[in-house]
Amino acid sequence: MNKPALKETLSQIQRQRGALAKVRAEAEDLEDYLAVLEARARDTGERLPMAAVHRRVAGARGRGVPVRLP
Repeated sequence: MNKPALKETLSQIQRQRGALAKVRAEAEDLEDYLAVLEARARDTGERLPMAAVHRRVAGARGRGVPVRLP
Protein backbone atom coordinates (compact mmCIF):
# COMPACT_ATOMS: atom_id res chain seq x y z
CA MET A 1 0.00 0.00 0.00
CA ASN A 2 1.07 3.54 -0.68
CA LYS A 3 1.30 5.19 2.73
CA PRO A 4 1.68 8.81 1.52
CA ALA A 5 -1.43 8.43 -0.63
CA LEU A 6 -3.37 6.96 2.28
CA LYS A 7 -2.27 9.78 4.57
CA GLU A 8 -3.35 12.35 1.96
CA THR A 9 -6.72 10.64 1.56
CA LEU A 10 -7.18 10.56 5.33
CA SER A 11 -6.36 14.26 5.65
CA GLN A 12 -8.84 15.06 2.85
CA ILE A 13 -11.55 13.08 4.65
CA GLN A 14 -10.82 14.91 7.90
CA ARG A 15 -11.02 18.31 6.16
CA GLN A 16 -14.31 17.32 4.52
CA ARG A 17 -15.74 16.19 7.85
CA GLY A 18 -14.76 19.51 9.38
CA ALA A 19 -16.42 21.41 6.53
CA LEU A 20 -19.54 19.26 6.84
CA ALA A 21 -19.74 19.89 10.60
CA LYS A 22 -19.50 23.63 9.97
CA VAL A 23 -22.28 23.51 7.35
CA ARG A 24 -24.50 21.48 9.69
CA ALA A 25 -23.99 23.98 12.52
CA GLU A 26 -24.86 26.87 10.21
CA ALA A 27 -27.96 25.02 9.00
CA GLU A 28 -29.12 24.45 12.59
CA ASP A 29 -28.62 28.14 13.36
CA LEU A 30 -30.60 29.07 10.26
CA GLU A 31 -33.37 26.63 11.21
CA ASP A 32 -33.61 28.18 14.69
CA TYR A 33 -33.71 31.68 13.17
CA LEU A 34 -36.50 30.69 10.77
CA ALA A 35 -38.49 29.14 13.62
CA VAL A 36 -38.29 32.43 15.51
CA LEU A 37 -39.40 34.37 12.43
CA GLU A 38 -42.36 32.02 11.93
CA ALA A 39 -43.38 32.40 15.57
CA ARG A 40 -43.24 36.18 15.27
CA ALA A 41 -45.33 36.06 12.09
CA ARG A 42 -48.00 33.99 13.87
CA ASP A 43 -48.01 36.25 16.94
CA THR A 44 -51.29 38.17 17.00
CA GLY A 45 -49.98 40.71 19.47
CA GLU A 46 -52.74 39.81 21.92
CA ARG A 47 -51.56 39.96 25.50
CA LEU A 48 -53.15 38.48 28.59
CA PRO A 49 -53.49 40.62 31.70
CA MET A 50 -51.03 39.48 34.34
CA ALA A 51 -53.86 38.92 36.84
CA ALA A 52 -55.39 36.28 34.53
CA VAL A 53 -52.04 34.58 34.10
CA HIS A 54 -51.41 34.65 37.83
CA ARG A 55 -54.85 33.14 38.54
CA ARG A 56 -54.25 30.31 36.07
CA VAL A 57 -50.83 29.49 37.46
CA ALA A 58 -51.95 29.67 41.09
CA GLY A 59 -55.04 27.55 40.40
CA ALA A 60 -53.10 24.93 38.51
CA ARG A 61 -50.45 24.68 41.20
CA GLY A 62 -53.11 24.01 43.81
CA ARG A 63 -54.53 21.15 41.73
CA GLY A 64 -51.14 19.85 40.58
CA VAL A 65 -52.00 20.43 36.93
CA PRO A 66 -49.41 21.60 34.37
CA VAL A 67 -50.02 25.19 33.25
CA ARG A 68 -50.77 25.90 29.57
CA LEU A 69 -50.98 29.48 28.49
CA PRO A 70 -52.13 30.48 25.00
